[in-house]
Amino acid sequence: MLNYSIKGELIIKMKKSKKKELHEKLREIYYNQGLSIENIAIQVNKHIRTIYRWLNIANQEFSTVSHKSKRKTGRPKRIPTEILNHIIEIKTELPQRSAPLVHKKLKNEFPDACPSISFIRKFIRDQGLTYKSTDRKQGYIHFQRKRPNDLWQIDIAGVQTVGHLKQVYLIALLDDCSRFVVAARYFKDQKGMNVIKIIRDGVLGHGRPNEILADNGAQFRNVLGDLGTKYSRLLKSLGIKPIFAKPYHPQTKGKLERWFGTVKQMFLIEARFFVKHNPECTLAKFNQMLEEWVKWYNSEKPHRNLPNKCPPAKIFFETEERIFRPLQAKVNWNRWLHELAQRKVNKYNEIHYKSQLFSVPPGYSGSKIDVIEYEDKIEIYFKENLLIPHSYGVI
Repeated sequence: MLNYSIKGELIIKMKKSKKKELHEKLREIYYNQGLSIENIAIQVNKHIRTIYRWLNIANQEFSTVSHKSKRKTGRPKRIPTEILNHIIEIKTELPQRSAPLVHKKLKNEFPDACPSISFIRKFIRDQGLTYKSTDRKQGYIHFQRKRPNDLWQIDIAGVQTVGHLKQVYLIALLDDCSRFVVAARYFKDQKGMNVIKIIRDGVLGHGRPNEILADNGAQFRNVLGDLGTKYSRLLKSLGIKPIFAKPYHPQTKGKLERWFGTVKQMFLIEARFFVKHNPECTLAKFNQMLEEWVKWYNSEKPHRNLPNKCPPAKIFFETEERIFRPLQAKVNWNRWLHELAQRKVNKYNEIHYKSQLFSVPPGYSGSKIDVIEYEDKIEIYFKENLLIPHSYGVI
């Protein structure tokens, strides 16, 4: 009797195993081969309701094994295993990479078969690869101008260390209405001259805004809080009104502060990884990477706080009441960008300027000369006479 009982149990187990295999095979045919319920019912000689019941059992078994939530209605899009494995590889390589950043890398490699950001986000979560930051998010006071180019926000991000490039500073201009990044660049320092360069890039590229919002840093206001700085004088000459945030209240520039956070999450992580593995990378190359990323951010990345989650460029360029004030006259930017200093010529007909040696024509040993620094060169003068120019730039 015992042997017959064991044999009966084995037979029951075999039947259950065959049924399970049948259910899995049926599920594979339906989802992967794309056959309809009617065609499957005809092939296996079963009623349509039976096929629905088997599929329901197979889905429940699959959900139990994979610990996934119930499948949404509608036939899912089939994603090649190669792409799924590559998502895991990209995320594992740098855990801080977000779903939009993974989507950006996949789109370059699989332009015709790249899954959506929402699928990538869900897949990362299902694989247990979600990166959880311990930083607390702070809320900001919300305000927004109704038209693009009515108000720009300008600020300098805190110092950031990037491999052999060491300490760099990000200065950026952002349109308040559309969140469009008008101009952005990394510098070796946070001098006021670099702020002027960013304003120049923004004005030449997108015209003049009505106002620019800044904080109370020395690059924007002097020690007494007056408006006598080169920054305020430049804005006045361009017909732009400077306005300033409340002291010690960064929330006033909340949109730009939030964008700095996006840069850290979605650009700086990838850029640091690149610099680490490319010791020949220069600051110019680093800024070229930033420029390409900003173009992607402006024109492709969905923005959750904009209508229909459209990218910033759509609002910035397609708003009917958009303000556009191009320059009406040529601006002598060298007047605003140069620095003036004095140096004494040594007996070898050389001067030291910012840790570099520059030659001076013979005959001026022991004399004091004037050095005017421009963006990419310096000029050496003696009593308002140009002696010699030298190429100059930050490497």
